[in-house]
Amino acid sequence: MIDAAADPPAASDRSWSEADRLAALRAYEILDTPPEQALDDLCTIAAQVCRTPIAVVNLVDDTRQFFKAEVGLGVRETPLDVSICKYAILHRGLYVVTDTLQDPCFACNPLVTGEPGLRFYAGALLRTPEGLPLGTIGVLDVRPRPDGLTAEQAEVLQALARQAMVQLEHRRLQKVLARREAELEQIHEIAGVGGLEVELRAGFRNRRSPQYLRIHGLPPEAACESHEAWVNRIHPDDREATERHFIEAVQGHETSYQAEYRIIRPSDGEVRWIAATARIERDGEGRALRLIGAHRDITQRKVNEEARELLTRELSHRIKNIFAVVGALATLTARGHPAAQEYAESFLSRLQALALAHEYVRPHSAMTPPHEASLTVQGLFRALLAPYAEEGRERFVIAGADTAVGERAATALALIMHEQATNAVKYGALSTAGGRVTIQICREGDSLAVLWQEQGGPRVAGAPERRGFGSQMMARSVGTQLGGELKYEWQPEGLTIRITAPIERLGE
Repeated sequence: MIDAAADPPAASDRSWSEADRLAALRAYEILDTPPEQALDDLCTIAAQVCRTPIAVVNLVDDTRQFFKAEVGLGVRETPLDVSICKYAILHRGLYVVTDTLQDPCFACNPLVTGEPGLRFYAGALLRTPEGLPLGTIGVLDVRPRPDGLTAEQAEVLQALARQAMVQLEHRRLQKVLARREAELEQIHEIAGVGGLEVELRAGFRNRRSPQYLRIHGLPPEAACESHEAWVNRIHPDDREATERHFIEAVQGHETSYQAEYRIIRPSDGEVRWIAATARIERDGEGRALRLIGAHRDITQRKVNEEARELLTRELSHRIKNIFAVVGALATLTARGHPAAQEYAESFLSRLQALALAHEYVRPHSAMTPPHEASLTVQGLFRALLAPYAEEGRERFVIAGADTAVGERAATALALIMHEQATNAVKYGALSTAGGRVTIQICREGDSLAVLWQEQGGPRVAGAPERRGFGSQMMARSVGTQLGGELKYEWQPEGLTIRITAPIERLGE
């Protein structure tokens, strides 16, 4: 038999503080909550096993004890000064009082001397994982029980206490999880992101977040919609390609999935653009298990892109017209001034080079595709120098490294290449049938070096006595716009020009 427990230990023997204990109790958010079947059942089992008319799951607050569950007591709380459990939480093990009238702690307790006349108590601690006692699961009788509890009854009561804590811990974690989900949903709503989860092992079982439902114009009951419902919501023009891309991603080996497509919202019939991003979880053999992702409504972005595209096309068209108008004005002016004819031709040639550079670096899209060449230094050179081919024979050989080129750098390079090609045709290697120009490009650390070498042209007598406008323009372009350096070598076999510029500046 289990008899009365030892006297309560002194407060100094406790391994916890009352402040910590009360803080832990409040963290469970259990006080003043309505009864719950799971804990009521534990009380019923405790009363039946221990053969007592009363059983409770009670929690010790600072001024009261609250009965979360009870059988045979009929009240939800009592003042702390009449509590037997306040002594029980000071014991590490089972606390048993076989006759309350014989115990000086309880002989004058109104619950003992008056109604309901409690004479026997046994309680097992409800202890947190950190070891803090919250209360007990206890059994009470209106008759003294000199023999206390049997070993089996004591074991069951302590097991029920552990189960009660499992229920309280589960309840607490559910509340924490609910708060986290609510916070996450708030973040999703603020960010305009709808979450989704797809179980891929069992026929595409879906779960959608509230924000996902708002984006797609779906009612709350559509949170677990079918795969077919999603497919049917996709715009007919995008449906086949979008579903095929999804199936290929799932059946393939990738762990990520991205797509942009249109949907038709059932709630209002609006067409909206969706950006889908997801991660695919796979097992050890590569089979897809689950997809976790997010949807964003990018309709406004698409509208802005279309508006920007229209504006870009309009600006590009206007710039082309400006080039044409300026060229026409120069031509008309030269007709009335024969002495300016040579100047006008030179000016028009440079203007055409700028027009070609503009076409090369203007913003591009599916509606306005770029030049065949890529947006690189080599691509720009090939586009600019293509007109110098003769009967299918290239007069220029371009080789070596390459890098991206930006609008600012492309304008400077276009003027430089045009200027030097024109000089080569007039005075250099391209002025003879067998002459040619080699352009070798190489990386030198963080810089790009372009080596222009003329071969097969007239013998070069040496450097010119003065620098013309074109040479001055080239030097300024390299130094100011490219942040680089320009060097000439006037060798008898042909002119060599070396241009170096930071790769970072070439991308501007």
